[in-house]
Amino acid sequence: MSQIEKSDSQVKNEIDAYLTEEERRKLLANLHRVLVWVGVKEPVECEVERKDLICEMEKFHQTEKDLPPEINVAKGNIELHHLIWRLINEKEITEQEQQQIEEMIDLLERKERQEEDVLREERLTHKQAKQIFNETAGVIRTLLDLKDLLKRKQHTDETLDLIQRKVGQAKRWNEFLDNV
Repeated sequence: MSQIEKSDSQVKNEIDAYLTEEERRKLLANLHRVLVWVGVKEPVECEVERKDLICEMEKFHQTEKDLPPEINVAKGNIELHHLIWRLINEKEITEQEQQQIEEMIDLLERKERQEEDVLREERLTHKQAKQIFNETAGVIRTLLDLKDLLKRKQHTDETLDLIQRKVGQAKRWNEFLDNV
């Protein structure tokens, strides 16, 4: 093989290593499928821009002391798996934890959009694109878990309210029967 043929072959291999627009569209479309999170584990850790963390803290007038121990502002990372595991095992979610969950959702949605933008705009190899796709799917899984935690809290509040109304109705009914 001549030197020119070898260099042409190398150029072809390099070109084939990058995503085509068709492949890029497919990856982005797959991220928006309903069950993209099935079989995907939430990331153990998630790196977040420090400025995004600080922005969220300022939005809710918080300091680093107010954050859960799983969030490290100095490093810009969050121990997601540990955080979710702790919150799932809590019997009741406090107002502060609920606010922290909402902050986490905001941060992770921002991270998801950033990673989608990278998939949409950057020149990536297949390996890089697959890695970003998997990270983004993990973030989506984490978002769904956190949103479920908030719903569970809302359902417990609604259930408690319903039980209190039923008890009140039963008491009023018993009083009425006693009076009759």
